[in-house]
Amino acid sequence: MTLTQMEFVKAVATAGSFSAAARACHVSQPSLSTAVAKLEAELGGPLFTRTTRRVDRTRLGESLVPLIDSVLESVRHLQTAAEATRAPGLRPIRLGMSPLVSTPLLAAALKPFERHPSTPVILKQCFLEDLRQRFEQRTIDLAVVPAGFFGRGYERCAVYADPLQYLPCEGTTQDKGPISLREIARETFVLTADGCGLTPFVKDLFRRHRHSIRAYPGVALNHQVIEEWVALGLGAGLLPSRKLTRVARRTARPVVLGRAARPVMIRFELVWLTRAASGPEVTALIRHFRTIVPKIVSGLAIVP
Repeated sequence: MTLTQMEFVKAVATAGSFSAAARACHVSQPSLSTAVAKLEAELGGPLFTRTTRRVDRTRLGESLVPLIDSVLESVRHLQTAAEATRAPGLRPIRLGMSPLVSTPLLAAALKPFERHPSTPVILKQCFLEDLRQRFEQRTIDLAVVPAGFFGRGYERCAVYADPLQYLPCEGTTQDKGPISLREIARETFVLTADGCGLTPFVKDLFRRHRHSIRAYPGVALNHQVIEEWVALGLGAGLLPSRKLTRVARRTARPVVLGRAARPVMIRFELVWLTRAASGPEVTALIRHFRTIVPKIVSGLAIVP
């Protein structure tokens, strides 16, 4: 597989059309279609369903296109890091992130700041404990994480909040309305390992509202595996809205609390070590998160 093939796949996923993707990539449609087909053959199946009217992702596409986006994003940041290393006096900002953070939202939040090439931002996705160690080793400057997991010794500012969604086992309900935590408390849930922050959040949510959570004996590797196991009927799932695939959104229901039906929100924040010396570049990015990012986030809607 090649980066060009991945770029073509991303273009098709973004445009929803092979012809539009070919125009965006400045290649002929047959060339783009052939490259995508070769990558699909290597990955073991089609990523898109092709009709005369529209192009949709297959189930395999829903799983793999986000990973392809991550690979391309990593390549971009590798190139940025290489440029920063070659440029004398240019210090990149090293920004960690939990796997639970929405990459598209974070990219949109950073885009205005990254228009200044003298201050490249290098992303590093890690589990929370790894991020903590990287802070201690001074190998990251800042991190975007679920709120409440970094306590004393850290400063913080809010970034965004994401509604918690309930995924019924095997998609067994046609109801799309909100569902209370009390209604789902007797379900068996597929959970991930604690590293990304989702499982501690869910367990604390149930504990605070005096419910015992029933967990499926196996442990999912990540949020995508939760969706797959829910579809297999192994249990129900709980995920932030922005981490759901389009397929999962068809059956997902927002989780609410009490008679007022308050949505359950997973909040994310920017954190940094209080005692760490920060240069003007890091200070500028913190100021960006405090002043500009709230305006960006407020304008971003979750695509149904």
